[in-house]
Amino acid sequence: MSTFTKDAGRFLNKKESDAMTGAYRERKRDMGITDDICVRSEFFGLDQVMHLLNQPGCVGLRIHQAKRREDLDGKPDASGSLKPRVLLTAVDARGRDLHLHAAQGGLKDAPEDETSTLGEGYPCPQHCGQ
Repeated sequence: MSTFTKDAGRFLNKKESDAMTGAYRERKRDMGITDDICVRSEFFGLDQVMHLLNQPGCVGLRIHQAKRREDLDGKPDASGSLKPRVLLTAVDARGRDLHLHAAQGGLKDAPEDETSTLGEGYPCPQHCGQ
């Protein structure tokens, strides 16, 4: 039986989720990272996520942990601080990343053979819900 199936993972109840996100935020505070700059999450729009999921052979998503230097608004900045980010990639039943080709991804200025993953979600705390 394959690990990479459409039903991988499980839904956590609120108590479990709160404990996990609370431990993350507490650890960041212990490291001296204040709540106003601690990246807690990223938002990705449904259309973008569905574009990944609708690729032929896709059974799910892989979330890649990443970092890059950014300004306070989450824009790339070589002199900014190193921030955690996530990249979303469609995955097939064999566990391989399915990269979007520029022609499929609608990236008008990208070369035809360039591949991509979904990134640059809106980070919270800069873009949190009310």
